[in-house]
Amino acid sequence: MSTATATANETAWGPIGQEVYERTYSRPKADGTSESWPETVVRVVDGNLALAPGHIEDGEREALIEAMTSFDILPAGRHLWASGAETTLGLFNCHRAGWDDSLSGHFLFTFDQLMLGGGVGANYSQDYLDRVPAVENLVSLDIRIDGTHPDYEECKTSEHRARLLGRTDYVIEDSREGWTKALELVIEAHRLGRSSWLILDASLVRPRGSLIHGFGGIASGPGPLVFMLNRVNEVLNGLVGRHLDPLGAMVIDHEIAACVISGNVRRSARMSILHWKDPAVFRFIQCKHDPSLHWTTNISVEVDASFFLALDRGDPHANLVLRSVAAGMVENGEPGFYNSALASEGEQGDVRSTNPCGEIALEEWEQCCLGHVNLSAFVGRPVAASHAFRLMARYLVRATLGKSSDARQEAIKEKNRRIGVGFFGFHDWALLHGVAFEDIPRSVELRSHLSFFGQTVQEEAEDYAKDLGINAPVKATTVAPTGSIAKLPGVSEGIQPPFSPYFLRRVRYATNDPRLTALQAEGYHVEPCLYSEGTSVVSFPCRDEILDKVSDPALVKGATDIKAESYLQVQALVQSLYADNAISITVNFDRADLMVHELEELLREYLPRVKGITLMPETGRPQSPYEKLSREAYEADSHHLIGQAMDDCASGACPIR
Repeated sequence: MSTATATANETAWGPIGQEVYERTYSRPKADGTSESWPETVVRVVDGNLALAPGHIEDGEREALIEAMTSFDILPAGRHLWASGAETTLGLFNCHRAGWDDSLSGHFLFTFDQLMLGGGVGANYSQDYLDRVPAVENLVSLDIRIDGTHPDYEECKTSEHRARLLGRTDYVIEDSREGWTKALELVIEAHRLGRSSWLILDASLVRPRGSLIHGFGGIASGPGPLVFMLNRVNEVLNGLVGRHLDPLGAMVIDHEIAACVISGNVRRSARMSILHWKDPAVFRFIQCKHDPSLHWTTNISVEVDASFFLALDRGDPHANLVLRSVAAGMVENGEPGFYNSALASEGEQGDVRSTNPCGEIALEEWEQCCLGHVNLSAFVGRPVAASHAFRLMARYLVRATLGKSSDARQEAIKEKNRRIGVGFFGFHDWALLHGVAFEDIPRSVELRSHLSFFGQTVQEEAEDYAKDLGINAPVKATTVAPTGSIAKLPGVSEGIQPPFSPYFLRRVRYATNDPRLTALQAEGYHVEPCLYSEGTSVVSFPCRDEILDKVSDPALVKGATDIKAESYLQVQALVQSLYADNAISITVNFDRADLMVHELEELLREYLPRVKGITLMPETGRPQSPYEKLSREAYEADSHHLIGQAMDDCASGACPIR
């Protein structure tokens, strides 16, 4: 049987791979059934190749189908969902929202990209916000909904009541464009120079639970939109006569993201960055200490060359920033650091922000395009691996020919053509070479392979861009978290070691998902999500299957059993030998093993050598994605699985599709 016609049952899924695929990437077909994995692969490959007709090598289609079907290479989840489908927008993983001379521009861009399923990063430093005009006037906002609407009671009795009024300024269309237009009207009403009364009508918004066509999923109903518009209006009313401030702008973006999350399809991954000299930096550092606030975003403090010079001089402010961030990391993993000085090397413009997981530095309005090679499939086969890297580089260069949803994006995309060829299964790859995580920097063989793979990507990206008559990618290699992607074949994510040989994995489901009822009936622990209404959290006791793959299980250590310095050594190695973009890795640690002053010293040593640093203490937040289990606790639970840690980033703000 050919690869293209193989059945889903023949697919070499990881322990939870088929569940993740069916939950996240399998699209409905016209006959009412859902795609099988081989059907998804053919759709994705053909959609990608159609972007560059006449520039495809002999046998390239067959090679891509074979490599993807067997999980040797995988594009990012955005491609698995959107490539070759009706959704022509959405081939790009993440975006950076810029700031312009309008009050609404940044927020409309953020809302639009989140609704398309992408992640959004931004720098909220005051020097950007000063471009935005001041908030000029108070706005009285009323949002009506017809009494016959199925969600009338929910909206009427919500915190912000949708009032029944006779006059209407805008009837909100039930579309992405309609929702964005409603937000624009609310924000721009604050620029009229006088007090105003704005009346919107949400009666056309489809009820909660309806199917979303095009992007797919289940509709949230008008309730989250009504709530978000009123909250945004409240924030802006509190800023009358002033410019936006960093925390105020972040609150607006948080409310926008929370509204999108309510659909239980898109997770609204975000990154918020603030410069270390910004007057609001210490409020920013503290902004997530209450886990009910700003939970839709990761946060990082931007440092640059002036920061490192200030540290060397003993500058009190720089030292206090370092100490405060280190203390936050030890307490709950927030914030991280972003080294814009190192990230700017080789760039053509301002890259003072990253995508939500931090592996791609972006110019304002820019987007990124990611794909990955499964290193664990190529143990002892570096030449075969280089062919896989070459295929992925060509795939992503073609993907940059896809359509952007914003004219500003299209312009910056044509200039930069930024891609990120990365890998997953890195830890498995090292272990199957007999190398423990801590010993990777001392392995001559693995170091040589990493350099070879990076060079292969760079050369192929440049050559293929020349063939296509476009600019060569400004950057081409990275390491992303690869959470959901790595689950499909059941291998380690990015360059992360396994969280723990035995662990509790928490997965979020819509409360109306029929699979949730089945899991409850089977006896799994289910509880309401603390962060998102309409969402439940299921806990799965798991045993990492890497224990069954290695000849010496003693080489396998849990994430918190590896010293923080070893993480940073590996990150710095991969940064220097392979990645010209950045690297996303979360340094997991036990609070008892790392004091604040010890972390400060590690940051002084390693922060200049990497483009970003994120640490996460064990059980740093309620309902954290992972929780370490002992072998005894795992074996005592009758509902245990063999699997890997789940597909969230450190804060739980990811993944995106």
